[in-house]
Amino acid sequence: MESNVHFLTDYSLLWDSLRKSLDLTEDLPEKRPDIPGWRKISGRTKEAKNHYHLVRRSSHRGEKNREKKLKAAVREYVKTANRISKKLHELKNIHVTDIRETMPVESIGYFTKMADKHTDLMKRRILKREDIPHEEKIFSVFEPCTEWISRGKANRTVESGIKICIATDHHGFILKHQVMQKQQDAGVLIPLTEALLQRYKIRSLSIDKGFRSRDNYNTLKEKADILVMPKKGKSTQKEYEREHTEEFITLRKCHSAAESDINALEHHGAGRCHDRGIKGFQRYVALSVPAYNLHRMGNCLLEQYRPALKKAA
Repeated sequence: MESNVHFLTDYSLLWDSLRKSLDLTEDLPEKRPDIPGWRKISGRTKEAKNHYHLVRRSSHRGEKNREKKLKAAVREYVKTANRISKKLHELKNIHVTDIRETMPVESIGYFTKMADKHTDLMKRRILKREDIPHEEKIFSVFEPCTEWISRGKANRTVESGIKICIATDHHGFILKHQVMQKQQDAGVLIPLTEALLQRYKIRSLSIDKGFRSRDNYNTLKEKADILVMPKKGKSTQKEYEREHTEEFITLRKCHSAAESDINALEHHGAGRCHDRGIKGFQRYVALSVPAYNLHRMGNCLLEQYRPALKKAA
């Protein structure tokens, strides 16, 4: 499920941080005239925006002398960002006279911290030519829970959001779901399956090969009569014979119905989250699942009564 964020680059995230922190200081000249130096906020915002657009244009691959122009634009962008950040850090020690000012001061501190972080990342990546470790990256200053998901598909290779794991029955109803925040496929399989086994009597389990690991396979083969979990890579002779039995092939073909379930779930609200925060994300998913199940139930009832309706017609 995608988060409601724009395409992510460090210079655009730096602009988001500077823009938002300066927007929050817009009322300072009127509310706190005792704090000097904040009457030219619009000028600072315009200066930062101009440098952002200059870096964005210089980063295009077809630009002549691209590397030289990009580094020069980044240096000026970094100077402007450091100057604005230094001014914003002065607000840390202001005396709050009204409880309504607490939240803006805290928000200004957060966005200033994000601006400092992305200024450093941009200097390291472009000026020093360093490879930034994945765990140091933040993919949205407004939705910090957003993750970079590599799909590996031709139409959309990457997405910004959080992965969701769903378990469906043979009728297509979603029995359980889980928002996989900072979790991998193999790590959520056992807890999810055990939760299902506590509520339902399950004869066969059909699981995507991306969830397979040695521990997962050895644990689950004792919990279900039939375990359909294809092996990654080359199979041994024994595994090849097991995966080519008639029952295994039939159940594995049924598993492809999960792809249509995923597509239907996206059309019932789980395509993109327009709420904020991880709690809003989880709420969006939790509401889209019963919406999908209700639609599925309606389709089942229509299939049940369609012969009688045709006969009556």
